[in-house]
Amino acid sequence: MKIKLYILFNLFIIISCKSQEKTQNISEKDRIEDCEKFWTNRFPNDTLRVEFINKIISENKEKLTNNNLGFLTSLKLFNQSDLAINNVLFPIFRLSNSEIGVLAFPTYKLEENSFIPTSNEMLLIEKYDTITNSSIEHYGKIRFFPQALNSVYTEKEKPTINYFTTKKTGKTKIKDLGKYVDECLEYFEYSFDTTNISISDKILFGSPFQIDLIYENNSKIDLLLKNDNFEDCIDCPNSMQLQKSFARLKGTDNLYFVYADTFPINNELDTPSRALILIKENNDIVYLWYDEIDLFGCSCL
Repeated sequence: MKIKLYILFNLFIIISCKSQEKTQNISEKDRIEDCEKFWTNRFPNDTLRVEFINKIISENKEKLTNNNLGFLTSLKLFNQSDLAINNVLFPIFRLSNSEIGVLAFPTYKLEENSFIPTSNEMLLIEKYDTITNSSIEHYGKIRFFPQALNSVYTEKEKPTINYFTTKKTGKTKIKDLGKYVDECLEYFEYSFDTTNISISDKILFGSPFQIDLIYENNSKIDLLLKNDNFEDCIDCPNSMQLQKSFARLKGTDNLYFVYADTFPINNELDTPSRALILIKENNDIVYLWYDEIDLFGCSCL
């Protein structure tokens, strides 16, 4: 009798464990599916993004300025295949008292079990980077390569860009291209003329386009960003819920530029960021453009 009870008890334990394991597997599967749906809704593919922009243009064509119509039309064709300063939008970060610039990040593709660099900044700098080993002298420091951009702009001046702060817009000229590498972070930086830019200017992004903005902070938008619950869908710390609105695209009532930052220096948040968001009728947030820098060092985990 004791043996039978022992067998039945063990069978019960085994069945219970298998049932619990099955429940956990179903729960994890549901979580993954929910997260995929969340990120797909927040960051639509190119086809959906173009549909959103077309709808914005259609609904506001009588109110949009010529500048903003040109900007939105170009945003539909947005890609990262060119140099960052030629993209429709690009992030600007101040990472120290003396370092401010347009940032771009390396991209790769997998070919025959190896990662091949694809970002134009990386390919351009490789032509002029004569250091073949990891020199401690340049590790963790920005290093510029004047020859790089000089080789691209041989017959014309380096481009002038529009920059946008939390309160105003201005123009400045690109100077040099450099790169930064340390154990957990790599980026490319375009320096620019800062003659008319002070440490107190909260510069956020740039564009080849003149964009007409209504500078305003919208507390309702900020609350939506703060309550956008994605913590179960990320593997590393993220600062997206700390984003704040600072400007609305003139001629629209639901298209906002937002940021997460600790001015004047971006050295406190895990992921300082810049974004252009669409607020849908149901208050869902859609990112039409987003860029961040990973100061936490997620790549080292």
